Amino acid sequence: MHSLSFRSIFPVPAIFLSSLMLLTACGTPSESSVIGAAQSSLPLAQQDSNVEYDAEIGELPWPDEEAATLAIKEIIEQTVRSRYMNNLPALRHVHPKAHGCVLADFRVNDTLQDEHQHGIFKTNAHYKAWIRFSNSDSNPFREDKEGDGRGMSIKLMGIPGEKLLPDESNTQDFLMISHPVFFINDPQKYLSLVQSLSNSNLLSQLSAPLSLGIEGSIIAAKINSKKIANPLYTRYWSAVPYQLGSGSDRRAMKYSVRPCNLLDNTPKETQFKDPDYLRAAMKQHLSANDACFEFLIQTRDTGTAAGAALSVERVTSEWEESVTPFFQVATIIIPRQEFDNPEQHKFCENLSYTPWHAVPEHRPLGGVNRIRKVVYSSLANLRHSMNAVTPIEPTGNENF
Repeated sequence: MHSLSFRSIFPVPAIFLSSLMLLTACGTPSESSVIGAAQSSLPLAQQDSNVEYDAEIGELPWPDEEAATLAIKEIIEQTVRSRYMNNLPALRHVHPKAHGCVLADFRVNDTLQDEHQHGIFKTNAHYKAWIRFSNSDSNPFREDKEGDGRGMSIKLMGIPGEKLLPDESNTQDFLMISHPVFFINDPQKYLSLVQSLSNSNLLSQLSAPLSLGIEGSIIAAKINSKKIANPLYTRYWSAVPYQLGSGSDRRAMKYSVRPCNLLDNTPKETQFKDPDYLRAAMKQHLSANDACFEFLIQTRDTGTAAGAALSVERVTSEWEESVTPFFQVATIIIPRQEFDNPEQHKFCENLSYTPWHAVPEHRPLGGVNRIRKVVYSSLANLRHSMNAVTPIEPTGNENF
C-alpha cells in the first residue's frame, strides 16, 4: 500500500508515454549522490528523534529528504481533503477499493533456521490476522478488468513487546504489492511526481512520468498492466526492505507471499462483465474452500560481493532469488468464511495499516519506508478525523 496510485502516474496513451520515456534520464541515483546526501543531511536528521538511519545496514539519507517528505505529506493531505470534503466517508488515498477483508491464521513453521528466528518468527507461533486485499488505483469505482497494482495488507494481532509506533501496542503489519520492486527511490523525484499529479494543469499532469525516468516508468507500466483472476491466486512482495533481528545479528530482508497451490490466475472475459469481479472471485472461493499462502523471506548476506551489492535504498532494484533465495517461515491459512457484509467492511475500512506497526526486529528500512512513516500516520489520522471515527486496534475476536 503506497501513497501513490500506479494508474494515476500514467494518464496518457502508451505511445505518448513511450515518447516521454525516451526523453528521460535513468531514475536510479548514483552511489555518490546518496553518500553526498549523508554528509550534508545527517546533522539535520540527528536533530529529529523521529528520523533514524542505520548506516551499518546500508541506510543513507537522500538529498533534502526530510523537507521533501513533509511537502509530500502536505500535498497528499490536501488532495484527500479536496476529494472527500463533500463526499464522505473519506477513503484511503490509494488502495481505496477493497476486494475483501478476511480473518486468517498466521502459523510460523515448526522448524526454522536459527538465522530466521527473530521478532515474530518464533517456532510454532500462531497469530490471528486481518488481511485486506485491494486495488491500488485512487478511484474506488475503477473496474477490476483494468490493469492495476494489487495490494495485500496483513495485520497480525497478539504480538507482545515494544512497538515502533505508539498507536497500536499488539500488532505487526506486513504490506505488499503484486510486483517485486517499487517504481521510485529518491524523495525529491517522489515530490516532483506528487506535485505534477496534483496540479490542475493538464500539461503538468502529462509530464508526471518525467519524474520517474526510464527505469521507474518501465516498472510502473509493468505494475499498471497486471490483470488477475483472483487476489487469492496472486503472489505479492514487500518491494522494499525491512530489518530482521537486532543488535549485531540484524540483517536486511524482504518478504513475499506466495499461494500454496499454483492456480490459474488468468482472468476470463466473462469475469469482466462484473466491475467488481475480484470480490466475487474471493467470495466464490472462500464460500467452499480455505485459501493458503506461504510467507517467505529473503535476507541479504553482506559477506559476499553479490550480497553486499544489494541496496536497501534503491528499491527499483530487485534482489534476485539466485543471489538471495526466499525461505518459507510461515503459512497463512484463510479459512472458508462469509466476509462480504457491511459491518465487516466498515470495520476493516477503519483499520490503519502501516509498515511502522512493527516490532523493532522488523524495522522498515530505506527512504521509501521513511516517507511512509510520516505520510501513512498523517493520512490515517486525517481520514479518521474527517469520518469522525475513533481509531481501533483489533484483537481478532471481532464478530460480524
